[in-house]
Order: sequence, then C-alpha cells, then structure tokens
Amino acid sequence: MAKLPSDAELVKLFHLGADDKALAEEYGVTVQAVNKRFVNLGLRKKPAALRANELVRSIWDVKTSREGPSHHNAYTVKALKVYLRSRLGDTGLSQTQQREAEWLIGRLVRDNTVVTYDPENGWQYAPREPADGRMIVRWPAGKELPKEDLRQALTLPEPPEASSS
Repeated sequence: MAKLPSDAELVKLFHLGADDKALAEEYGVTVQAVNKRFVNLGLRKKPAALRANELVRSIWDVKTSREGPSHHNAYTVKALKVYLRSRLGDTGLSQTQQREAEWLIGRLVRDNTVVTYDPENGWQYAPREPADGRMIVRWPAGKELPKEDLRQALTLPEPPEASSS
C-alpha cells in the first residue's frame, strides 16, 4: 500500500507550494488522502480569491460604506483582484474576468502607470516611478512587503520573448 511521507516532509512540501494532485500521483494515493493529511496537520490552502482579497486589505484600508461613497466595488479594484487571482493560480476565472485582468495590465503597461489608492479620492493610476519596479501597485511607505508568492502576484507579467526571425 502506498504511503505519504512523514509529517515533517509534508509540512515542508506544503510550504514549498506542492500541489495535492501531484503529491497524490507521486505517492500513489488519492487527492483526498493528501488533503486530509494537510488538514490534520493544520495546513489549509486558501482559495486564490480569498488570498487576493486579504492581500488588498493588508495593503489598504479600503473605504466601504452603506451610506455615501464606497471604494471596495470600483472597477479598478475588481480588476486588480481578478489579476491577483490569476497570478495566484486560480484557473476558474470566467472569460469576462480574464479580459478584465488583461485590460488592467494592458492599461498599466500602455500608460506606464501603477494602481494607487487614496481613501478620499479612491482608486487612481499614477505614473510609474523607479521605486515601483515591476509592481502593479504603488507600495505604501512603511508597509512590509508580503511573502514571495504574493509579491510575485503583484508584479507585471514578463514580456513575451522577442522572436528572432
């Protein structure tokens, strides 16, 4: 009977981003068996949508209000969250959502801008500065950068390789 590796090895693989399905195939067990061990170890993978929402909340205190203006439903932040979801591996995006993410990145590249947020004025596009690097947002001063996978999600996609003809 196939067997998963030790708890210590599974924890290491989890934090390295190992995929449940790939582990199941490698060790000859079901995906459910892998998932169950992760759950028993207290390791739960958050869906990309939840991680994208948490990331935006960790960067900005976005204005939400039932009375008066609210910024949490603006098109720019919706497109930003969809782009983050795609970069975090969400394969369940609709064609409309994919177009929204592409629209956002197209605009940022075309206009050489980044997304910024101001509680008074909402979401804006600011001219890219050298300090922005390849980030798609202007990182607020004094905020700690997130873990590597989330930092990667906040970057522009790599430009396509120039074909040599």
